[in-house]
Amino acid sequence: MSYNNKNYIKRARYIINVYNAHKHSDVPDTKIVRHTFPKYNIHLSYRQWMNIKGMVIPKEETQLTLF
Repeated sequence: MSYNNKNYIKRARYIINVYNAHKHSDVPDTKIVRHTFPKYNIHLSYRQWMNIKGMVIPKEETQLTLF
């Protein structure tokens, strides 16, 4: 199986969306990683989460059509 960067970016975008939906000022990141992410079938270590959180994720890509 080959590595596709676009799939990783889509997954990271999904994880960030789940995080933003559940993040409040009184909820620590560790609680979200341990309790909320597994409910959405996201199994990450805290270190993996910090790598994804620190990524610069590009906006949605639009497909260009050639004439």
